[in-house]
Amino acid sequence: MWESSLRELQSRYGPTIDAELRRSLGRDSDLTFFRGMMGYQLGYLDQRLNPVTAPSGKRFRSSLCLLACEGAGGDTRDALHAAVAIELLHNFSLIHDDIEDGDVVRRHRPTVWRVWGEPHAINVGDGMFALAHRTILRATGPGDTAREVSTAFMDMALALTEGQYMDMSFETRSNVSSAEYLEMISRKTAALIRFSAWAGASLGGASSTARDGFSEYGVHLGTAFQIHDDVMGVWGVEAVTGKQAAQDLHKRKKTLPLLIAIERGSASQRRDLDAFLSRSVDDIRPVLDILSSTGAEKIARETISDHVARALHALDCASVKDPERSLLESLTRDLTSQRLETNADTVTKA
Repeated sequence: MWESSLRELQSRYGPTIDAELRRSLGRDSDLTFFRGMMGYQLGYLDQRLNPVTAPSGKRFRSSLCLLACEGAGGDTRDALHAAVAIELLHNFSLIHDDIEDGDVVRRHRPTVWRVWGEPHAINVGDGMFALAHRTILRATGPGDTAREVSTAFMDMALALTEGQYMDMSFETRSNVSSAEYLEMISRKTAALIRFSAWAGASLGGASSTARDGFSEYGVHLGTAFQIHDDVMGVWGVEAVTGKQAAQDLHKRKKTLPLLIAIERGSASQRRDLDAFLSRSVDDIRPVLDILSSTGAEKIARETISDHVARALHALDCASVKDPERSLLESLTRDLTSQRLETNADTVTKA
């Protein structure tokens, strides 16, 4: 299962990443509250800025960077600064996404803006963005690799903001296609996961061909990852997702399942979906029925499986060594086998 593979990844790399993350936050006594809000976002502190025993957050992307580094034959120390920069940038994007989307819960806890207000949250996110860029500049590697990785990091950060712009623009458009949606996530979720795999392999000394293989792997894994999140956003429950049941529907988010239903639905079904998206009606049960009758979940899951297969094929080009290859394969395959544990009553009554 996905969680089992993630736990293995976390146990292998999490302590190293967390130790370096804590160091990156610093201990300036004049900025205790500012750094504390960052620590809260990273899962180290509670709302009173007291330490917690079990930090939240999967550290998936940063751990993937270190796994790719070792898979390419390198040492984790070669890619540690890149991994920490990835984690800082990812959390910057989450803080700002939560503000922009109005989300009040993240990882089963109130979001930063919900606790301390939007101005502090925006500033803390900006601080993590700056820390991420300072950290990536500390990366070292053979030849021009470190410079290439730093430049690619900046490009990826820009792509993230472009993807977020596209995502937000979809909210006011009535004619978003599934193809446009996939383009958006290629700039957003997939861009960061692609960079994580590519940067780790690059700093680990991978050949040009292997680096391309890791890059392709990351693109397809990231796409599958986001579509799975879309499925969970409709049919998952709060105990599993850490968010309100059917949150994406309640927020009228145009994720892949809903776009598939619009494209495949009858004229009357499209009218019903348009009425729902325009907030003329609030009941999500008819929407769930349309999603079911149009096969939206099935098609979304088939799309996940297709990208998983492509990701696994890319590992052949990457020439990944064992045992890292086995863990990469497990992570990738397990993504499609994660149970939704959907509770129909919870979803329809939420």
